[in-house]
Amino acid sequence: MSEPSAPSPRSLSAGFILAFVAACALEKAVALFVTGFNDDEAYTIVIARRLALSYFDHPPLHQWVLHGFVALFGEGHGDRAPFWLMNLATSAGLFGLTRRLFDARAALWAIFAFNATAYFLVLPDGFIMPDTPLLPCLALGAWAIAEVLFGPQGREGRSWLLAGLALGCAGLSKYSAVFAPIGLLGFFLGSPRHRHWLIDPRPYLAAALALAIFSPVLIWNAENHWVSFAFQSHRAAAGFGIGGKAWTAVAEGLAAQLALLSPWVALPMALGLGKATRADANSGERFLLWLAAPPLLLFALIPLLGQRAIPHWFNSGWLFAFPLAGRWLSARSEISLWRWSRVSAALAVLTVALYLAAVLVGTGKFVAMAPSGARDPTRFSHDWPSIAGQLSPTDFVVVDNWRTGGRVGVALGPSTPICAFNGDPRGLAFQCDQTRHLGEDALIVLPRATAAAELVALAGYFERIDPPRDFALRQEGEGEIVLARAHGLMRPYPMPYGPNPP
Repeated sequence: MSEPSAPSPRSLSAGFILAFVAACALEKAVALFVTGFNDDEAYTIVIARRLALSYFDHPPLHQWVLHGFVALFGEGHGDRAPFWLMNLATSAGLFGLTRRLFDARAALWAIFAFNATAYFLVLPDGFIMPDTPLLPCLALGAWAIAEVLFGPQGREGRSWLLAGLALGCAGLSKYSAVFAPIGLLGFFLGSPRHRHWLIDPRPYLAAALALAIFSPVLIWNAENHWVSFAFQSHRAAAGFGIGGKAWTAVAEGLAAQLALLSPWVALPMALGLGKATRADANSGERFLLWLAAPPLLLFALIPLLGQRAIPHWFNSGWLFAFPLAGRWLSARSEISLWRWSRVSAALAVLTVALYLAAVLVGTGKFVAMAPSGARDPTRFSHDWPSIAGQLSPTDFVVVDNWRTGGRVGVALGPSTPICAFNGDPRGLAFQCDQTRHLGEDALIVLPRATAAAELVALAGYFERIDPPRDFALRQEGEGEIVLARAHGLMRPYPMPYGPNPP
C-alpha cells in the first residue's frame, strides 16, 4: 500500500488548532458545572467571604476576584466563570509571547500543546486556585519583557510598566511568582547583548510597581507575625536528606508530572527545553529556559529538603516550556505534525471522556457503570450534601480541620460562621473570632473515625455536648461524618495564630 501523500500546510492551518482550543474551552465550561467543588475550592469560598488585605495560605488575588463575583451573583458553581476566563487568557498570553520570540506558527503549536495537556484539560485541582490568575499574569508579563528584549525599539518604557503591572499581579496571585524575576536576572547576567538592562532604571521602575501591587501581602503579613511566609517556607523545606527514600520521591514526582502533562505533550516540551540549553545565550530560547528552570529544578529536588512537591507547584515553570514545545513542533515535517496532532487531539478527547464519566459515576449517576467495590477516582470532585436542618439552628460550626470546614461551609452557606478547633486551622483561624461566640451554641462536625476522641477534647470548652449522630455522605469513598450539638462556648479554643492565639 502506498504511503499517503503529505498534507499541504493549509491542512494544518490555524483553523484546526483554534478549533481544538475552542473545543477545550467548551469542555472546561461544561466541567465548570458538572464537577463539584474540591477541598481547596470549597475552603477558598469560605475564607473569601471575609475581604482582607491577604490570606494565610496565599496572596489575595483569587480570593478578591471570588469575593467580588460572589457579591454580585451569589455562591454557586458559576463563581468559577472568571477563573475559566483566566484560563483562556493564559492561552492568549502564551500565543503573544511565542509569536514575539519565534513566529505565529510556533505560537499556534504552543497553545495547542498547552490545551492538549491532561492537567489543563481536566483541572484536577479545580478552577478556583491561585495558579489560575498566576499563569496568565506570568505569560503576559513575560510577553511584555519579550517585547522589550526582542521587539521593535521605541516602546521600552511602556512595555516595562506593563511587565511590572503583570508581574505584580502574579505576585498578588501566588508566592511562586518570585521565580520569574529570579530567572530574568539570570538571563540578564548570562546574556551579553541584554546585560545593559541591569544598569537601566526602567526595569527597576517596573520592579517598584510590582512591589507596590504586592504590598497588601507584606502589610498583612507584618500585622500577623509573617505567618503566611513562615507557613509556605516550612512547606518547602523541613530537613535536608539525600537518602534513597528522597531520590525515590524525586522520581515519583517526575513520573507524576509526566502523567499530568500527558506523555505525548511532555516529549516535545522536554525536547524544546533540551534544545534551549544549547541555544545562544542571547536568544529567545535561552530567555524561556531561564524563566522555566528555577521552579522546575527546585520543585523537582524538593524531596531532598524533606518535603514532597504538590503537582501544581511545577506549573509556573512548565508555563514557559510550552513556547519551547511550540518552537520545536513548528520545525517538524507536515506529515509528522499531522499525525502527532490528530493522535494528541484524540487522546485529549479520551482523557476528558474518561474523567467526566468518572465524575458522573462519582456523583451517583450511572452507578451501574462502576465495578463493584470500586473506589471513586473523583471523590474530591463533588459537593457534600447539605447538612442544614439536620440539627436545630446553631450559631456557628466547629470542625476539626480546614478541609472539612470548607466542605461544611459551602453546604451550609455564608450565613453560618465556621471555626476550626485544631492545631492546623489555616485561614479559618482568621475567619473565626471566638470571643464573639462565647455563650453561643455550635454544630460540631467531625469524621466518624476520630469523633470520639475529638468530642472528649472539646468537652472542656462547652457547657455540654449532646450525644452525637452519624450523617451519611452520598459519595462512595467519603465515609461518614458525625454531627453533635454543643451548648454554650465557655472559653476560646487556643489557636496557633489568628485573633485567638495561645
